[in-house]
Amino acid sequence: MMFATERTASNTPNEGTGTPVENGPPPADKTPLRATVVVRNPQGLHMRPAMMFARIATKFRSNVTVRAQDRAVNGKSLINLMTLAALPGTELVLEVSGEDAAAALPVLTKALAAPSADDMGPLLK
Repeated sequence: MMFATERTASNTPNEGTGTPVENGPPPADKTPLRATVVVRNPQGLHMRPAMMFARIATKFRSNVTVRAQDRAVNGKSLINLMTLAALPGTELVLEVSGEDAAAALPVLTKALAAPSADDMGPLLK
C-alpha cells in the first residue's frame, strides 16, 4: 500500500506525525512486452514500410519502441524509424507497453516482419 501524510491542524510539517491516507493500489506493472524481429523486406525498413508500421502503431494506445543495436526510437514516428537505417536481415527488438500491449505486440511483430509494405495493408484494418 502507498500512503501520504496529512498536515496537522496547525499546518506545520511535523515529520512522522501525519495520519496515513489511502492513495489507491500501486501502479500496474510497466514492464514492456518484447519481440525480436528480423527485417525481411529486400529493401530494408525504408520509407514506405516505415510509414506503414508507424500508421499501424498509432492505432494502439500503448507506447511502441523499436531498438536496433544501441538505438531506440519511437515506433509511432516515421522519421525516428528511418534513423534506424535497418537493412534486410537487421535484427530489431520491438517493445510495447501500455493497456493494449498484449493486442498490439503480435500485430506490430507481423508488420515489422512483413516482406513488403503491401503485406502490411491488412494489418491497418
